[in-house]
Amino acid sequence: MRNYKTLASITALAIANTTPLYFATVALPTIMRSNGVSLTVIGLFGSLMLPWAFKFLWAPLLDRYYSLKFGKRKSWLIPLQTLMLICLIIIYNLPPNQHAELLFGIIIALLICAATHYLASSAFILEQVDSGQLRFGNYAQVVGTALGSFTGGGLFLIAYPQLGWQNSILTLVIVNLILLVVQSLVQERTAQIEANKDEKPSLISFLKRKNTRNLLYLCLIYRGCEGLVMGMQQPFLVDKQIEISLIGKVLGISGLSLSLIASLLVSICLSNNRENIWLLILGIMRSICYLALAALAYFAISSQVLIFGVVVSNMACRSMEMVVLYTFFMQNCELKQSATDISILLCAEIIIYSSGMMLSGYLAKLLGYSGLFTIGSVLSLISTAICAYIIYKIIKRNQYLL
Repeated sequence: MRNYKTLASITALAIANTTPLYFATVALPTIMRSNGVSLTVIGLFGSLMLPWAFKFLWAPLLDRYYSLKFGKRKSWLIPLQTLMLICLIIIYNLPPNQHAELLFGIIIALLICAATHYLASSAFILEQVDSGQLRFGNYAQVVGTALGSFTGGGLFLIAYPQLGWQNSILTLVIVNLILLVVQSLVQERTAQIEANKDEKPSLISFLKRKNTRNLLYLCLIYRGCEGLVMGMQQPFLVDKQIEISLIGKVLGISGLSLSLIASLLVSICLSNNRENIWLLILGIMRSICYLALAALAYFAISSQVLIFGVVVSNMACRSMEMVVLYTFFMQNCELKQSATDISILLCAEIIIYSSGMMLSGYLAKLLGYSGLFTIGSVLSLISTAICAYIIYKIIKRNQYLL
């Protein structure tokens, strides 16, 4: 039986930590491109994801130090949310055309807090949701991620041309203040975590287990092509002469709605160890989307309906992938060091993704959008086949051990 209060809490936590990420990696690059900043410089914005890429270095601290009285995960969630709120208040007072170095430093601090918050909230899912219902816990996280991406990305792009920098940032401040209040009301169960309190989590423990090593390979291979395409998707829309506010509205509203419906569908259907089949289907769909983007660029197609149709479909595929992959990750993580295991997998994902983003600007300049998106499509097909096999082998090994 599903605990809807817990699922609602998971959604709120995901909104809290994804809003800053999408503000920094979606809204800011789009605004900069509209002001004539080069693709090469925008591609380097992938470096803003480095705090997310290396959060595994401090992840064991979340599993070792906490207050059971206050709540194992709340011991980190509340202070981190408070620090994010402080960072946004400082950013409110820093116009983007002034004090650029200070602004960049505060954004890095904001993303460090958001990345650590994400660790705590992901571990919260594994500890608070029964194993048979993890797909619904991950769907709740997808819902929060979609809403957070809309708030930090789409909504900000809608508000910025009309309200300006400070009032747009004020919107994020208000949202984070509300989320801080919501998180203070979150309840945790403690029976399982008390039993494992004396065991010390570590990175070495992760690497010793064959299943988690295979999950690491899965992260690196499957996500390898996504950064190449996603790093240039927003600049591609801008170069198609599409207004920033329209990009925000379509990706924020239509993309959000379709992504939530699609991920709910896969959450309901995901059962009976069929993750490899779903991953194969979604990988093929992703490859078709990338190839369609290449065709739009190569044939200079300017139809906004076609362009947004492909981009929104790609967003829906990514949302469904999150449910499949993250559910599979959590099913194979060790409960006693859930934050550590999840962090290593997510950091591997971010490292390969951000590396692709940083490379995407150079490839787009060298090969054009069509060449870049074609490479992404080919790599997507290859990685999908390999990863479907890896998941199949993990499932078979688990059945053998049982």
